[in-house]
Amino acid sequence: MDDRCICTALRQVAAQSTAYYDAMLAPSGIRVTMFRLLRRIEVVNSVTITELAEIVGLDRSTLGRNLRVLEKQSLIAIATKDDGRARRVSLTQTGREKLQQAVPLWREAQRKYLQIVSADTLALLDQVIEHTATNKYITGDDA
Repeated sequence: MDDRCICTALRQVAAQSTAYYDAMLAPSGIRVTMFRLLRRIEVVNSVTITELAEIVGLDRSTLGRNLRVLEKQSLIAIATKDDGRARRVSLTQTGREKLQQAVPLWREAQRKYLQIVSADTLALLDQVIEHTATNKYITGDDA
């Protein structure tokens, strides 16, 4: 049996990929983690924090920390409904402009990274994501 830790290998790939995308997005002034959230918020227009957490697959506390960074940079606005319960997240004009600046950089990063990893490798990663997302031993679901 190979003693190489699969989790460590996946984390290393994730760290390297993140560093690559961060470098490619650097001229826009945002990191790939910020880009991901801004894109999702743009697509849904206005969303509650709970809904956004489900969309991006983050727990609310982690998402909340990330959103505070975006809010501090005036890229998003977080508004509380009249009833004081659901807080809705939306892009600001600054956020839209920043995203517009970042999208071409991200597309170029995608194009170049696909040359590095190949379409076959990407398809294999999609399979890993699908299998691990639905595996009850990994997700903890007994149903």
